[in-house]
Amino acid sequence: MLDVYNNKRREPRVKIHTRVIVAGSDSNGDDFRAETTTVDVSPHGASVCLDQSLVRGSVVEFATQGYAFNTRAVVRIIEADPLTGSFVVGLEYLDDAVNPVVIWGVGQGGHQSPA
Repeated sequence: MLDVYNNKRREPRVKIHTRVIVAGSDSNGDDFRAETTTVDVSPHGASVCLDQSLVRGSVVEFATQGYAFNTRAVVRIIEADPLTGSFVVGLEYLDDAVNPVVIWGVGQGGHQSPA
């Protein structure tokens, strides 16, 4: 079966649950700092679960726990989970940051792909 959602993605994702800290302003303009877990990661982004609703296009601070990686990230996607009230937030790293959690090889067009 064709998975349209995965085919729309620009980079491959790896399902890794890593502890991270996300900090910034929520959709109400209130500052927050959340310790959470990634849903998946790519060379230039990650999805995380948050209790806060964020604004698409806003910038947050993203830092891993357990290994040294931190960067600013822009909110690209927000999906509400009506059962839990939480949000899955897709983040794209800024500042040309590349997450070192997975060894990525250079692919076509300058994009990174799994080795």
